[in-house]
Amino acid sequence: MPAYETLDYAMDDGIVVITLARPERHNALNSVMDRELPLAWRRFEEDPEARVAIITGSGRAFCVGADLADLPRQDETVDIDAIRWTSLQNRVWKPVIAAVNGMACGGGLHFVADSDIVLAADHATFFDPHVAVGLASVMEPICLARRMPLGAVLRLALVGGSERLSAGEALRLGMVDEVLAPDRLMARARELAALIKRHSPSALKRSKQAIWEAQELGLTDALKQGWRHIEAQMAHPDVSEGAQAFLERRPAQWRPYEPDGEV
Repeated sequence: MPAYETLDYAMDDGIVVITLARPERHNALNSVMDRELPLAWRRFEEDPEARVAIITGSGRAFCVGADLADLPRQDETVDIDAIRWTSLQNRVWKPVIAAVNGMACGGGLHFVADSDIVLAADHATFFDPHVAVGLASVMEPICLARRMPLGAVLRLALVGGSERLSAGEALRLGMVDEVLAPDRLMARARELAALIKRHSPSALKRSKQAIWEAQELGLTDALKQGWRHIEAQMAHPDVSEGAQAFLERRPAQWRPYEPDGEV
């Protein structure tokens, strides 16, 4: 198994926990983490035993964005395809839960925007300091606008961290999906992961892919693309197995996950 300097990667019964592990820097994204995150996501996607991932942080913070002392890709020309920190940025179609254990800001908001389910500890805070240090606040707000009202996203971007969203306010605005006591956060994430991993890997993949793709399309095109995912799944052996298992009142024996075969 590969060793990581900035991450912890652990799997138990099909549930992978990827922990951002730079607590001394509040899990800021540096040049090493920038290289290691795509490797961890590819490992998760390609492992047939890995069914659901939880992304979280170590220490008091979740992730405070790019480390200004060791910027990701600082010696390279960066374009949009070079940013590959999250599951979606790596085109990972297995389910991913974010467990936000503390402060999340700047580039750390990518994980909030791109995870399928977002849980937060009740003391977590959210803010975007880009403009406060002379940077344009662009990528994270654009992605967060898929979850939150436009006015709330603009306010987050333009106040530059002068105001911080509490976990409760983030829940009200749709940035997060559930708020929990800190000692319940990871237990709840594992509970949800265990519920998800019962189901057909191919059905989960196509469901997630269709829903996220729809965020980039108009309604008619999204429905047409979604129908292609339905047709592809109908040809998969898990459909007949699921029906037979239901009739026989037994657990289904699903086919292993296949990372390729996109519609």
